[in-house]
Amino acid sequence: MCHPAYLSSIGSAHHHLVPQLPGSLVPIPEIDGRNRYQWTQGAPIQRMVPPTISAVPATRCRRSVPVAIVIGAILSLGTAGTLVAVAGPYDAEIGALREDIDDQRSIIAGRHDHIAKMQRRLAELDREVADTDGLIGLEDRELRLLPIRIELTADRFVEVLASREAPTALHRTMAVDAYVSNDERLNDVLTQSAQLTSTALEGVRHRMLYDSVIREAQRRIELVDAEMRVTAKEVAALRALVAQAEDRRDGSREDRDKLIDSQPAIHADIAATRAVISEAEVTIAELEEEILAFERMAVTRRWTGVQGTDAARPALAVKIDNVTRAHPQAGLNQADVVYEELVEGGVTRLVAVFQSTSVDVVGPVRSARTSDPPLLQGFDRPLFAYSGANRGTKSQLRDSPLVDAGFDAHEEDYWRDQNRRAPHNLFTGTDRLWAHHTDRTAVPPAPFAYRYPGQELHESAEPAGGVAVDFGLTEVDYAWNGTGWVRTHGDRAHSDADGVQVAPANVVVQFIRYGRSLADLRSPEAITVGSGDVWVFTDGHVIRGQWQRPDADQPATFTADGTEIRLSPGNTWVALAKKDTAVWRD
Repeated sequence: MCHPAYLSSIGSAHHHLVPQLPGSLVPIPEIDGRNRYQWTQGAPIQRMVPPTISAVPATRCRRSVPVAIVIGAILSLGTAGTLVAVAGPYDAEIGALREDIDDQRSIIAGRHDHIAKMQRRLAELDREVADTDGLIGLEDRELRLLPIRIELTADRFVEVLASREAPTALHRTMAVDAYVSNDERLNDVLTQSAQLTSTALEGVRHRMLYDSVIREAQRRIELVDAEMRVTAKEVAALRALVAQAEDRRDGSREDRDKLIDSQPAIHADIAATRAVISEAEVTIAELEEEILAFERMAVTRRWTGVQGTDAARPALAVKIDNVTRAHPQAGLNQADVVYEELVEGGVTRLVAVFQSTSVDVVGPVRSARTSDPPLLQGFDRPLFAYSGANRGTKSQLRDSPLVDAGFDAHEEDYWRDQNRRAPHNLFTGTDRLWAHHTDRTAVPPAPFAYRYPGQELHESAEPAGGVAVDFGLTEVDYAWNGTGWVRTHGDRAHSDADGVQVAPANVVVQFIRYGRSLADLRSPEAITVGSGDVWVFTDGHVIRGQWQRPDADQPATFTADGTEIRLSPGNTWVALAKKDTAVWRD
């Protein structure tokens, strides 16, 4: 929240818009425990016109308005205060903030998609870990069974090996027994096998018996050996299966460990992504607060950039005398804009334009010049108050879109101050003249664009202490005093009828050409349609740029390096100066 002293200084910046300012900002407790801030009534202010927001160093890149500054500006408004704000193109600012919100929401959507992807990956990893655990379980079971199978096969191998001896011994014993006992069955077989002599038969019988025993034993041994080889192969195959199962189990364990090891990184990624989402959500909340701040400010006083509700009425321009004998003038410090233009003899006259504020007394009112219709035409048929005009000027006024609110049109709304000498004693009041045009409710185009609270000065802004303008017999000077540009007329402070020195928030030196008026060749005519150089003095700085006004039906625009120049909220004086007649100082 802004410091009360700061808020008070801001509020006092626009004394010319309110009769008095509050004394202080005090907290009022609410039921919910929060404080509502309200201005307490204070004494009448000194009518100075300091700038409405402090100068901020220019930067080339700025994302958005700090929430604290904008919210502070709103809170400081209070119930009776009048706070500065900006009547600039808030739609552009709000649009930019909404684009930022859309960007943040896109980030959030993308991050949510990323989290969903990571969570799907975690689910896949969990399934893969479960599948791998299943494989490891199968391999463990296989490894528990394979040793049993190997053991059983080894037992069978031993049995086969043991069986290799038994058949051999048996057959050998049987052959010996048959031979010794002279078994008739065997002898018959042997006898039938060959027709041999008994002597030869005896040798053959011995040989056949031996060969039979050998062959039988060999056959049995070969069978046993074959079975042993098969059994040995089975053992080797089982051992190979064990090795393969162990390799698969080890590989599955490595895969599982890798899957498990990859999960923390994914969890960390999800956590970091959620942090990004949280940050984006906080950013969105801040941006929405800024948008709300802009919407709540609802600045409609386009003519000064000051917080408040726009008056539904046309602009009213009053032609004011500016010779020394006409001083002090009334109502100057209440005008939204004051133009200073050259007239005959090197003196100047003022055109005070009112829209957002009114004043009971303004003047002395003087005659119109042909410079006035083109100058004021861009303000959408403004009312024009003047004391009179020559024939040519009147003709030009009739042909212009200006609405005649002069002395001849509304004599009853003008009066002369008997304490002053004519012709420097004619006065009027703004409400008197507006009363004739209550049907006019549209707010005319604003003459300038204004900065909002916290917005930087234009990047080309240079520190400036003041500026002097030489119109001829009239010489004026504006000096920055830290709060406004105090005006000097000749060698005297330029003060109004209330004794308050003129000190506008902004001073614009608009360099133009002057031609000769067709209504009076002695009278210079300001050429305010076209383009040229401009110096904009605001918040202790000067911004040197260009003014453009290609269309007389629109106000002039000010730019520097192709970028719009925004003024400080408050009132503005514009010097319509010839080239090389002004000097600024730092």
